[in-house]
Amino acid sequence: MRWPVRIQLLLWMLGVVGLGIVLTTATSAYLAVREASRYQAESLDRVVRTLTAAHYPLSQTVLEHVSGLSGAQFVVLDARGHMLYTTVSIDAAQVAALIEAGENHAAPERFSRANIVELQGRDYFADVVPRIGRDPYAGVRWLVVLYPRERWWAVARQVVTPILLAGAMTGLIAVLAAAGVAGRLVRPIRALRNQAESIAAGCFRPIAAPKRNDEFADLAESINSMTERLSQYETEVRRHERLRTLGQLGVGMAHQLRNSATGARMALELIEQPPGGTADDDNVAVALRQLQLMESYLQRFVAFGRHQPHEHAMVDLADVVADVVKLVQPACGHAKVAMDVVPPAEPIGVLGDRDALVQLLMNLVLNALEAAERPGRPEARMRIEVSRCEDRWAELRVIDTGPGPAAEVAERLFEPFVTEKPDGTGLGLYFARQVAEAHGGTIDWHRDAGRTCFTVRLPAAPEPGPGGEHG
Repeated sequence: MRWPVRIQLLLWMLGVVGLGIVLTTATSAYLAVREASRYQAESLDRVVRTLTAAHYPLSQTVLEHVSGLSGAQFVVLDARGHMLYTTVSIDAAQVAALIEAGENHAAPERFSRANIVELQGRDYFADVVPRIGRDPYAGVRWLVVLYPRERWWAVARQVVTPILLAGAMTGLIAVLAAAGVAGRLVRPIRALRNQAESIAAGCFRPIAAPKRNDEFADLAESINSMTERLSQYETEVRRHERLRTLGQLGVGMAHQLRNSATGARMALELIEQPPGGTADDDNVAVALRQLQLMESYLQRFVAFGRHQPHEHAMVDLADVVADVVKLVQPACGHAKVAMDVVPPAEPIGVLGDRDALVQLLMNLVLNALEAAERPGRPEARMRIEVSRCEDRWAELRVIDTGPGPAAEVAERLFEPFVTEKPDGTGLGLYFARQVAEAHGGTIDWHRDAGRTCFTVRLPAAPEPGPGGEHG
């Protein structure tokens, strides 16, 4: 049988509170009834003492007046047990029983069950005063006092009823308070259970933080933190899965494209004219260089994910820039984008893979070219700068007059498959970051004065000393 936490909390709380209320109410009622009984007994004792000590005759009229004031009934008997006066209907047999009770004196307490007698179908607490002193009228020996039991109960109910009502109201308030407390405790538990079910179903949305400062708020914060981390883990797993799938599906195609590129390069080499030929020779040289780079890129793609080490050599960044400029110059002329190059004041060398660095800069330049040539933007320009920063760092900067990345992708530009281009793959900047990090460097971007600037920082080789040697 299922016992919800709300019911368990409610039952335990009500059990403890209810027991306290019952004990308090019962004790208060008992003491109130006892006090009321004592008060009635003292009042009746004063009446009896007044009657027994009176110097006036106990006539029928006097007894009836006293009975009306006290609520008790009185019977006056002579020494032979004959009834002289009475305020209640009673026969001889009952008179004899009262005398016998007076002689035995059943119980010391006036309102005791042992003192109860029944007269005409009604119960009375009976007390027989054995002798009346200093009565100027002879013949009076017994005064029988009869107090109706129902009157005693009426007084008891009168004092007990408010106590019982207060106890009932307190119990009702305790039930409502316990239900409210149980609900307040159960609601966050239910929310946390729903959140756990959502996480199990793959939904990693955080829950609203409760407006409270207790352990439930701490638990909700912990679950939200766990939800955020699980969401990040899921994103990473999906990204790595896409990259793995990309590598598996593309290796075969890359292998065939590499073979085709190799064949095309060999064919162009056969028709290339000797040095000093026409202007077409430059175009053939560019085509050969492009095919060589294509073959290198495809070779890298085939080896993607194998973490094969590449041999690093000293590379002059100015040569890398010149190589890229030569390759993209025809595309800039076709797109009518002016390209400026600011070479370094002195040679800047880095230890790395020349083809990989050419690939890095090529991706940045092509992105800048596409951003700058968008329609409606006059004076489209692109700028490539190379400089030394803080002696031990070299900086490559590619600046364009384009509008910059869209807001929805601005924070994730270097993640794989993130792009705003309809026909883009979202891998260019990702591979650029991989190349920069593989060379111990970084890549970042920012907007300044309406221009977009991508900056690559790479560890630079030391500057040559006065004697031509590196310091």
